[in-house]
Amino acid sequence: MLTNANSFRRVAAGASLVLAPLCLLLGMAADPSEPGVEDPLVYAHNPGAVGVSATLLHYAWILWVPGVIGLVHLVRGKGVVLAHIAGVIAVLGLINFSALMISDFFDIVAYQMLPPAQAEKLMQDAAQPAMIAAWQMPGLIGSFLGLVLVAVAYARAGRAGWWFPAGVLAGIVVWLFGASAWNLVLGLGGPVILLVVFGAVGVSMIRMRDEEWATTSA
Repeated sequence: MLTNANSFRRVAAGASLVLAPLCLLLGMAADPSEPGVEDPLVYAHNPGAVGVSATLLHYAWILWVPGVIGLVHLVRGKGVVLAHIAGVIAVLGLINFSALMISDFFDIVAYQMLPPAQAEKLMQDAAQPAMIAAWQMPGLIGSFLGLVLVAVAYARAGRAGWWFPAGVLAGIVVWLFGASAWNLVLGLGGPVILLVVFGAVGVSMIRMRDEEWATTSA
């Protein structure tokens, strides 16, 4: 497969669409935080679990990048402009968001070495305006908005039903609400929805013929 450009890129993109939400689901499941309990020392007391969770979440965002590129590649004719714009937004957002996962490792050390109040102030002060404007906001907005818009372009091109962008939007909303509300069921339910919809598209991409992957519109 390594010598066949169409086969390798098609399978790699399809596999990424399956693995990315799977890593998101596993990363959320590995997080040691207890639902409904805000314990500032939970990361300091569970460095191993936090490391596994942060690493899986990092690779979730990274693995979505080749998947998004594959989705954009298959949009031809109708929806192509939206796909190109959304693809750029999504890729830049996902790369920025993956970098934010490293803050979990600083949380571990800060709360292990400092009193909780000092550690919290340190992490808050580290959120400089440049970091928020150039990393955090582009990561949050770009990742989620970009994924939804790429799915819309993919459906508009007739590559999938409208269940695809609807499922992506629902999965993101459920996940964000669950994570902000410290609700374990919703926090894991969102990634499950994303795994189902992206997984279905990813599997269909893997099963696609090389001729369909390579064909371009006039």
